[in-house]
Amino acid sequence: MKITITVALAFAVAVCVSGHTLHLGRTCPDVQPFPNLSVEEVLGVWYVLYKFDTDNTCLIWNITRGELPDTLQVKETRQLSFLDTFGVDHTHSVTANIDIPNPEVPGKMRIRWPTSITGKADFIVFDTDYDSYMAVFECDRAGLLHRRSATILSRTQGLSDMLVRRVRRLLETADVSHHHLSAISHNTCRGNGKHNWHVDEELFGLLPGVDEAEVRRRISEGPAGHKWKVRSPSRRIGITLRNLKTVQNSLVINMVSLHDGED
Repeated sequence: MKITITVALAFAVAVCVSGHTLHLGRTCPDVQPFPNLSVEEVLGVWYVLYKFDTDNTCLIWNITRGELPDTLQVKETRQLSFLDTFGVDHTHSVTANIDIPNPEVPGKMRIRWPTSITGKADFIVFDTDYDSYMAVFECDRAGLLHRRSATILSRTQGLSDMLVRRVRRLLETADVSHHHLSAISHNTCRGNGKHNWHVDEELFGLLPGVDEAEVRRRISEGPAGHKWKVRSPSRRIGITLRNLKTVQNSLVINMVSLHDGED
């Protein structure tokens, strides 16, 4: 059981580097936000039917109002395909905060996923009819690179091919390749699994009982005593793929040590 829990938590961290494509340069594509977006009408439950480079299943977004003006929250629930393969009864969810910097352009938002170490990302609603579908483009910057992700959502578990083709054309117009869109299965979805992990804090919510300062110290030491500097949120400009992998490996090592110490 300890091994199962450790593997599950490790993969919960791993999802922070999935669902995106990586590109050279810090300039994100010019994806135009949906004009005069009615924020109130995009609230509620959405089924994620297509997303960049992911093999997870049963992705669902629930968008609600945030505590502050011009803010939203999105709770994303999913099943991790790796654990499904081994028959682990589980669900994994993460809550992200969204802010609307310019209320006059509500479709152009910023999102902070708690599992991201690169800070806030652009979160652009670029197409929707409110009742049946919505399309979102995300882009965040890490050093000399940027990551892109596109998501097609539906109010139901199905969507017409015509609307999917429409979103693909809009991505092409913005010079964003849509070939990385992966179909998300909702055929074997469950409610709350026997193991239900929810992340709503900065990355470190994955390690109950260990405060942020302690986890930062452990990550800074790295696996096998390897040292590398963890930058503050305002200075996260030098993150590379190797850094991301080091974070993941270091957290896995610490998770194993934590669970090995349990009865």
